[in-house]
Amino acid sequence: MSTPRETLHQPRNVSKAHLRFEQQDGRSVVVKDYRKRKSLFKLYGRLTLHNEARAYERLSGIPGIPACFGFRSLDVLAIEYIPAIPLSRQKPGSVPKVVFDRLDQLVAAMHERGVANADIHRSNVLVSENNEVYLVDFAHAVIAQNPRQPGMVTRWCMELDRYACARMRARYLHLPQPSPPGVFGVVYRVATRCKKALKRMKKIFLKGN
Repeated sequence: MSTPRETLHQPRNVSKAHLRFEQQDGRSVVVKDYRKRKSLFKLYGRLTLHNEARAYERLSGIPGIPACFGFRSLDVLAIEYIPAIPLSRQKPGSVPKVVFDRLDQLVAAMHERGVANADIHRSNVLVSENNEVYLVDFAHAVIAQNPRQPGMVTRWCMELDRYACARMRARYLHLPQPSPPGVFGVVYRVATRCKKALKRMKKIFLKGN
């Protein structure tokens, strides 16, 4: 049995889930809910929730990865609530080096299971009062069929994860920003330009709807 408690996040646009905090069977959970979305975005939500649930299942038992409590419906997924603060709410210089060491270790453990988050940013890295690190939001995770032999796309996304972590380390520890290396760097720069173009197109589309 669950009891609604608090809205955690107002979605930025119609493609995002509603997030709320609840108590479920004595446990604190975050509920990702796409039920109020229109059909196209609801379908998108179902696909990403299914992908996220698969990622959490593969990563089950790794410290720093929330537990997934499963689907309530095709459009609603319950995930363990983590009482920690997003890195995005903390100022550069205020976060100790150990946080980024632990983040690197967490990402390495995730990659050993054949999963790349593919979208690591400051809002989905959570830091507790005692500097424990958690990684949330696996909606766009890339999951290798064989963890010991990940395919090219998974390997590239793992490199993207590592680069995202290196950039955050540099930002918060006042270090020089790293440059993406080699062929990965070329692809990264092209992909970044494409992503910016897609974001502009998405804004135009959403304004028209």
